[in-house]
Amino acid sequence: AARGPHGWGGGAGALVPHGGSYRTAGARAAAGAGELAMVQLPPEAAKGDVAFVPQKGQADTADDRRALERSANMLECRNMCVFFTFLAVFTIGMLVEQSPASSRLAHRIQTRLEGRGPDLGRIENTDELYDYLEQVIVPALYENSTDTNLAMELSSYFHPIDVYNRMIGGVRVRQARVQLVSGCQMAPLFGEYSIQCYPGFNPSTEMKAPFGPDDMFTWQEDPLGTAYVGTLGSYTADGYIELLPTSRDSALAKIQKLRDGKFFGPWTRAVFIDFVVWSMNLGTYAVVTISAELSASDGVAAHTSMLTFNAGNLRPGGLGFAEDWLAFILVVIVLMCFVFYFMFEEAMEVRKSTAVYFMDGWNIMDWIVLLLLATSFCMRLFTFTEASKLTLGDDQIRDKDAFPSVRNFAQIVDTIRLINAICAVMLFAKSAKYLRRLPMIRDLLVAVWHALDLFVPFAIMLLLVFFGFAMAYNIGFGDTILELSTYGSSLTYLCRAFVRDAKLMPAYHVMPAFGAALILVFYVVFLLVGVNVLFAIIADSLYRSAQEVRDDAEVEKELGSEPIEECYRELRWMLRRFLKRRFPGLYKRLFKRRKGVKRFVAEQDNGGGAVQTDAGEEVVPDDAESVDGDWWDEGASSQGKLKGPPPKAELMRAIEQMSGRILSEVSIVGIEIRSELHDVCERVAQMQMAVEELSMRADAVRLDQEEYLEERGG
Repeated sequence: AARGPHGWGGGAGALVPHGGSYRTAGARAAAGAGELAMVQLPPEAAKGDVAFVPQKGQADTADDRRALERSANMLECRNMCVFFTFLAVFTIGMLVEQSPASSRLAHRIQTRLEGRGPDLGRIENTDELYDYLEQVIVPALYENSTDTNLAMELSSYFHPIDVYNRMIGGVRVRQARVQLVSGCQMAPLFGEYSIQCYPGFNPSTEMKAPFGPDDMFTWQEDPLGTAYVGTLGSYTADGYIELLPTSRDSALAKIQKLRDGKFFGPWTRAVFIDFVVWSMNLGTYAVVTISAELSASDGVAAHTSMLTFNAGNLRPGGLGFAEDWLAFILVVIVLMCFVFYFMFEEAMEVRKSTAVYFMDGWNIMDWIVLLLLATSFCMRLFTFTEASKLTLGDDQIRDKDAFPSVRNFAQIVDTIRLINAICAVMLFAKSAKYLRRLPMIRDLLVAVWHALDLFVPFAIMLLLVFFGFAMAYNIGFGDTILELSTYGSSLTYLCRAFVRDAKLMPAYHVMPAFGAALILVFYVVFLLVGVNVLFAIIADSLYRSAQEVRDDAEVEKELGSEPIEECYRELRWMLRRFLKRRFPGLYKRLFKRRKGVKRFVAEQDNGGGAVQTDAGEEVVPDDAESVDGDWWDEGASSQGKLKGPPPKAELMRAIEQMSGRILSEVSIVGIEIRSELHDVCERVAQMQMAVEELSMRADAVRLDQEEYLEERGG
């Protein structure tokens, strides 16, 4: 015997990997072809889950081929069970880890910021930035009410914004500023003049020198911060930073000081307002960043970002509740055991056949999912390590106005959620590979697979045309419509048109003739023709599949083996054998013997048995169960052999089917005979009309001849 990657094997066969529990075995024996397949060795050869492949000529009989098929099907059924167990653990872990408390906290903060003062996205000059701080930020976070007074009585630590939520530290206002540059004139019209301006933000134009009265505003670094990629540009985590104290009067005084010192001005290219809110009852944190990008052309792009994390992201087990520990055990321990096990099996397969392995798209998807889950696991361990270094709350107890810079930590937690979301989509998409083994889904998948022959080329053609439309909209209207200013935003905007989330009328208002033509062509090509043709292709394939009678061998060739049916047969046989051994009386009640059949079931290691009929013939059932079940031997269907006399129900069903077919054939023949008789009657009628016409013409000729003879005789 020799040790293989997944078990032991010996004899004249060869060992091959069965594909791992993460995927199907992909091996199936062909009759007389000597193809590779996977079987289970006899107990005397080895123990455990092994794979033995007979060489060419070793599986010549029907029993050998059936044994090979049974072993491959059982291995694949086991792989399916392991995968769906893994999927169930992943699903339960993700659902338990998610909490509605985070979304409620974010919604609460968003509600407090809305409906107050000026809209940040409609600011026309930098002076209105001070109004936004005074009329929106201060009333939302520094409210003096009964709730905040009650919260202060409960605890004087951290500034309360209502009864349940508190702000950790003060509010940070950060500005990205550019320096004044010369040479902004346009040649040759203004070539003789020297014009100064404040350009767009980039590392070369960023200002870092102190400014303001007595250089009170200085540029500062934030080593724990993160860069920001916005609509109008990218900004570093550094800048001119000012803190608003946790006292309402002190915060208003600080805003007035910023106004007097002209903190904002034409040099301002971006303003970031950061603060951290803690929900003390739920242990949830919200890192809020309000950004306002000011372009050199006096345009404003505003955005509010909220990143949340909870105690479960700071330490294992979170707050110590049962659901926190359950989420940690499932996601971090059990799920990672599955991942490392699958990675080991995948590595063994790559080692055996690298070139063939990566030709299968499912294998590539396997590695993508496993690497993403492993990355998520490493990032989760990194967050636990970083959380132990955080001084979140400790510094604010000593200095209540100190700002906690934890956005980088919150972004890592948000990235972990994003990775898990991608893995969820890919894992449930991979389940389609195993669902095709279900008998009720096989025909549907075959029809859809055949539809791809036309669907994919047509979809690729539509996609290329869609790229062309996106470029046309970007070139034609990108200079006046913000949503079409870049090629990527044009693609996104046109994609929204499919779900009626975008309006194309602004393009018509810019250029009525060109815009109307482009909108009309886009609507006709994609919404009226393209999408409907794609649905028609699938519908036609489904209709053809329903009308065609497909051979079972052809379906099996396209979809592979039948592990579900094999597992069902094995479980049924095991149940019947258990009842026969332990409860013979109940077995006789449930499974009555047919008359004329004497059964002698011999216990065998492979689960088979022999049935002896009245004629003395021994028939080996396909699934090792008694002849009380299906009377047609599936394993020997090609030879047309029966296990024994058919049962009465099966015989009556066969008679009904045959009589129905005979009646159908008789009806068809009757219809054809009536059709032929109708044609004969039409031909006879036509011949009768022709005879009457010839008679009339003969009479006319006779009369003409008689008149001619009378004239000559007279």
